[in-house]
Amino acid sequence: MIYQWLEPAWREVLAQRATLHHALLIHGPTGIGKSAFAEKLAQSLLCESPLPDGAACGRCSACGWFAQGNHPDFRRLAPAAAEEGGDGEASAGEERASKSGGKSGTRSGSKPSRDIRIDQVRALERFTEVGGHRGAIRIVLIDPADALNAAAANALLKTLEEPGGAMRFLLVTDRPDVLPATVRSRCRALPLPLPAADEAAAWLAADAGVDAAQARAWLAAAGGAPLRARRLADPAQAAIHRLVVETVAGLPETGVLQAADALADVAAAIWVATLQAWVVDLQRVCVGAPPRYFPDRAERLGALARRSGLVALDRLAVRLDRAARAVDHPLNPRLMIEDALLDVRAALVARAS
Repeated sequence: MIYQWLEPAWREVLAQRATLHHALLIHGPTGIGKSAFAEKLAQSLLCESPLPDGAACGRCSACGWFAQGNHPDFRRLAPAAAEEGGDGEASAGEERASKSGGKSGTRSGSKPSRDIRIDQVRALERFTEVGGHRGAIRIVLIDPADALNAAAANALLKTLEEPGGAMRFLLVTDRPDVLPATVRSRCRALPLPLPAADEAAAWLAADAGVDAAQARAWLAAAGGAPLRARRLADPAQAAIHRLVVETVAGLPETGVLQAADALADVAAAIWVATLQAWVVDLQRVCVGAPPRYFPDRAERLGALARRSGLVALDRLAVRLDRAARAVDHPLNPRLMIEDALLDVRAALVARAS
């Protein structure tokens, strides 16, 4: 579906349907509906009886095959982990982890790959070289494109540069800066924005059945992204979120081991993302800006910011960025928690000591 805040971008891209660049880099914040947008665009481009505005009719054979996941002129590249339950809107696995109640789990005891690998790209070669089954156009959807490992990204370059026939590539990401410059330069950027705060709050209140104040609180926690906020509003995820926020807000008075015990059953992607948001708000308060993610914790954030400092918080943010890159494959999850909490404690007692 196309969410209401993306309708202006949708109308604009449909108006360019006949002249679209062969590779679109669809990017924007996590949790705004980029994956759904790309899916609908792929279906519309493959539709054999498009509506007057260029959207898919939903009734032709091509639309039927697309809905069933077996259109012969469509291919999707995704990490094995995403194919087992991801929605293409996850950031560092956060939303995928939340679907399993917070704990990391895999089939048959081994973790599926979070990368799109070179063998997946090479498997596209025949598809990109032969003509379409139903018409001229063929589409490859890569979601999330930032999951392409270095070898896979390099293997994709030649096809992106010299696409055969009427090939179309749709690359979806919330981290375009992670992609190699050589890949980005071969695509035309299609940025998708966050909705206006009032529009997002009204949508979330209606969709989740909460009042406006609660909707605004969830949106703040989600950085203004409505789909992330909707996931946070789920009772199970709300309980996990409250646990993580209470634990983080209790530092540094709460002991590291006690806090680590509280977070032991929470997926690393969730507690790391929440901790990163907490540090962002501390940095904002340090420079006199209001908190973005936790406005209801402004007093506590102010007290902590006064006993820390911007230099210490900046160092902490860098360390947490490194931790975020390892959330899908921590060598020792417990040690990862304790190390991060020790870093937090050090930053929050920087001035006091």
